[in-house]
Amino acid sequence: MSANAGLAIQCVGVVLLTLLSLSMRSSIKSASLRCWTLAWVCLSVALMSLFIGFHVATGLKVFYSIYFFGEYAFGFLFIAGCLYLGDGPGVTAAYYFSLAPAAALAILLPYFSPDFNDLFMIQATVLAGLFVAAGLSLWPVLRHNHTTPGLRLMLIAIFLLAVDFLHDVPVFGARKGLWGITVPSSYLQYTPVFDVLLEILLGFGMMMVLLETVRREVEATNRQLTQTRDKLELMASMDPLTEALNRHAFHSLLSRDAGGEGQTHGCVAVIDIDNLKPINDQFGHSVGDKAIRSVARAVRSLIRADDMVFRWGGDEFLVLLFRLPEAEAARRMDSLNDILRENSQRWTGSPITITVSSGVSGFDSLPELREAIERADQAMYESRQQRGRPTRSRSHPLTTPLRETTGFQDASLSM
Repeated sequence: MSANAGLAIQCVGVVLLTLLSLSMRSSIKSASLRCWTLAWVCLSVALMSLFIGFHVATGLKVFYSIYFFGEYAFGFLFIAGCLYLGDGPGVTAAYYFSLAPAAALAILLPYFSPDFNDLFMIQATVLAGLFVAAGLSLWPVLRHNHTTPGLRLMLIAIFLLAVDFLHDVPVFGARKGLWGITVPSSYLQYTPVFDVLLEILLGFGMMMVLLETVRREVEATNRQLTQTRDKLELMASMDPLTEALNRHAFHSLLSRDAGGEGQTHGCVAVIDIDNLKPINDQFGHSVGDKAIRSVARAVRSLIRADDMVFRWGGDEFLVLLFRLPEAEAARRMDSLNDILRENSQRWTGSPITITVSSGVSGFDSLPELREAIERADQAMYESRQQRGRPTRSRSHPLTTPLRETTGFQDASLSM
């Protein structure tokens, strides 16, 4: 294989990498990818200019200058892409002004020697230095993040490219027997092939790094969406005034089928505020809201962490006390008025006395809750009548058929 064939293979390989980078630009928005794509474009232009300088416009040194500058631009842009991978600001416009000395060297270098191989020794030294700088620019990324397979592959490719170009210096110097050694010309013909293989390895590592970055961004977005969904579900299942669960949460609880829920047992308590309308009429609805919150606060002081309190209507609460004997549940509910009598004025900031009526009934499974609620509701009315409180019509919301409402996750009930 001739050196020209090797250069042609290198041109084709780099052009394919350039096209792959350009195609990824449409789906991945990344400053690193932008810089790396421009880098591959510059390298493609550089290699095509060298091919033209060898075979089409032989003797025109301007194509050599384009080749030299294109490879310098590739190195600078590739380093810029590596810097954008870190958490820092990346590079500034001043960074690209450092290309000015590289441009001056590219213009003058073709006139240093009529033998291109002598010029390539200088070019290889510069490129090796650029690849070393690219490897060092990845150090902040390695220090602050876990090393990923893509980063490891990129570092391996960068290290091998630096070694490859450094080894070109003595190899091309020895072609004339310098340093007392002679390298076969057939070996020099394969150097473009070595270059393109390592460049393909570098491009593959670059693609892996970009895909890993996209995966991390997608995972972070999914976490944020999950947190937002959980918050929305919690808001949908919570009464904003009392921070108790609402009817939707209760129906979601009932809609859960097998999986152990049928073994749930305990007691249900129905609680109704006796004198909310007079409080609203005399002191205003803001004090009435405080009275409702006071009842919810008093209920929470009597239940356990696994029990559940629901705000069922304007002045009505429903409490599920799991695995609690009915006598103990009734005792706790009977103490509600004592707690409210002691704390109503302090909790509301108004000279009011809040009283409630309550009823308790046991249940052996969640499907039995409907009947248990009706029994507890009846017990609440009987308690109210015994205490001489006004009673309501029997079209009480707690005794109406329960709607089957679904669509809320079980996690929203764990309050």
